[in-house]
This record gives sequence, C-alpha cells and structure tokens, in this order.
Amino acid sequence: MRILVATHNYPRFAGDRAGAFVARLAAAAAGAGHVVRVVAPHAPGAPERERMDGVDVVRFRYAPERWERVGYRGDLHRQRATTLLGALGVPAFLLGFRRTLRRELRNFSPDVVHAHWWFPAGWLATSLATVPVVVTIHGSDARLIDRGGAMRRLAGRVLGRAAAVTTVSKFLADDVLGQLPDLATPVLVAPMAVDVDHFATGRGVPKAVPPRVLYAGNLVPSKGVDVLLRAIAGLREAGVACRLKVLGEGPLMAELRTLAATLGIADSVDWAPFVQQDAMPAEYGASTVTVLPSRGRAEGLGLTLVEALLAGSAVVGTPAGGIPEVVRPSETGLLASDGDAGDLAAQIRTLLEDEALRERLTAAGDAMARSTFAPRAAAQRFLDLYTSVATSRPPRR
Repeated sequence: MRILVATHNYPRFAGDRAGAFVARLAAAAAGAGHVVRVVAPHAPGAPERERMDGVDVVRFRYAPERWERVGYRGDLHRQRATTLLGALGVPAFLLGFRRTLRRELRNFSPDVVHAHWWFPAGWLATSLATVPVVVTIHGSDARLIDRGGAMRRLAGRVLGRAAAVTTVSKFLADDVLGQLPDLATPVLVAPMAVDVDHFATGRGVPKAVPPRVLYAGNLVPSKGVDVLLRAIAGLREAGVACRLKVLGEGPLMAELRTLAATLGIADSVDWAPFVQQDAMPAEYGASTVTVLPSRGRAEGLGLTLVEALLAGSAVVGTPAGGIPEVVRPSETGLLASDGDAGDLAAQIRTLLEDEALRERLTAAGDAMARSTFAPRAAAQRFLDLYTSVATSRPPRR
C-alpha cells in the first residue's frame, strides 16, 4: 500500500521531539512493508527532501528560511491575523502546503492519505485528494471547533469528507461528536505509538538529589506551568526538598521566569530548552515526579506522562482533556484540581514522600503504557484502518 502522510509537525532532524509520534507511526508502516511519503513544513537547517527510517520526507518551502517559523512552535492553532506572523506567515504557509500536497498526490499516487490535525492538513487533504483520507485529531485542533461559527462549519465539512476520523483519546472522540452531532463519518479512538523500549532505558538513570519535579512541554497558557511554579513555591514554604526542571520553549518563557523570581523560587528552578528525543529517557528517569498541569480541555491525551511512566517517573496530572485516560487516580498516578496550586503541591508532595505508593503507581502505569502504546499494536490499528478505507470506499471524483 502507498500511504501519503500530511502534517504540520514532523521531526526536523534525528532525535527531534516535534511530531515524533507521527514519525513513529509512519516508520512502523514502512517497516511493515508499505511505501510511505510525508509532506511537512520546511524549517531552518532541514533538508527539503530526505529519507528517515524508511520514510521519504518532503518539506515544503513557504518563505525565506529565516522566516519559516509557523510550524514546530506549538502554537499554529493560536495564530491570529492581528499578529505579523499570523497575517503574513500563515497564508504563505497554507499556500506552500497546498501546492506541495497537490504535487505529491499527483506524483506519488497514494492509496490512502493520513492527515494529522484536521486543520490545516485535513482541510487541505480532503479538498485535494481523490483517494480516501484518514484524519487524526490530536487536541489543539479540537479546540478550533470550540470557536463555533465558521470554524465549526468548516470542521464539519472536513471531517464529513474524510473516510474515517481518529482521535488520540476517548475524551477527544466524545468532544468532537458532542460538537458535531450530525457527523456521519465514524470516529475511532486510536492512540499514537510510543517507543516503549527507548523510554524504558530511563529506569537505569539515578534519581536527582534533591528530588526533581519535571515539566516537559510547550510554554503556553494552556499548559498551566504558572500553576506548577506556585505549587513549587508552596512546597518550598512547607520545607519539602525538591527542585523543578522546566524543559521546554514557548512564548511564555520570559513571563514564567519573572513569576519564579517574584515567588522567590528562582534558585529552585532549572530552565532548559527542548532536548533531542534520545535524551528524554534520562530526563524522565532522573525525575522523581513528572507533572502535566494542563488547564481546561486543551490536552488531547498527554503522551509526556506515558513516556515518563515508561522511564520510571511517577506522574501527576489534572482532569484536563484526555489526561485521566493515562493518569487513573490512585492507580497509575495522581490528579490535582485544574488550576489549584495548593492541591497540585499536595499531590506532588504525596509522591515525593511516599516511596511505596510511588513505586506501585509507576509499575501499574508502565504496564498500562506497554499494553496500549507499544508501536506494533498502535501501528497495526492504523494499518488495518488504511486497508479498510482503501478497499471499502470508492475514490472521490
């Protein structure tokens, strides 16, 4: 089978975390004997064409290299026309994406297209392809539907034209169907693959002293890192020994650093940019607790927590989005109330101080992660779906 993948997020170099879950799925399909090609945005320093893990990657250009900053920032779905990047960069990005996707549909002649995120990839793919399109919703794109009006109508048209829609969690599936109750296209829950053996190597890494609390992700409002900083301030005031490591990048970096200084915990927080995928098992492994303090409905699932459990780190999340599908309270981790720094501090403290509980939850979380997110099982769900839509639904004309 010939599979064309369309995505706005894909690894730019070996070990890059950006879109790594998309790459794992594409590589697994190629490893199973299928021919896979990916269309993704170009980024500074990346080749326009290359072969990664048996997959042909085509990166579209949309601006002079130093201005190619639309993808890979974690905020594509928050761009507004009122910003210079939104007014100029996004339209050029969409034109470049459309032009390259059209060309690859013609030249590659796929049997099926897999579009990750309904916008922009799903929108473009369902507009251009004459073969079945599978659209996967990851989370941030579901929040676009919340805007209602024209955006909700557009989502309905895009998903209605897809041969199948998948989501990475049951929360997202229920959310999409709740907002688009007339959607006739089947919506299936199909989690992304995680390299379980890779992250398991973190179990051999000694824990940091004093105990480390880790956040790894984008520095954007929906992630709730400000709440985590206030929780760490509370722990410090209570005399709990720990340090926080914030591993990530994003538009709130300066604001969050200022908040840490204002709270008097600047000397208890270590800041670091994103690291390559190869380095993440050690980051998780050295951490006693990994926290994902997301707000509201913004978190599609929370793969960071899956990776952490595999590496031997206990986890704390919030009820945001699909997180409870990974963090089952008192079974695989602990949940804190959304936006409540005091409760978050209490949950972190419990795991820092109760070694037996920490080990029990982490072991159960590891078993859950292996049974649900192992690459072969995750990839096979999608391969079966590709075969089904390619053989049962005639191409659109």
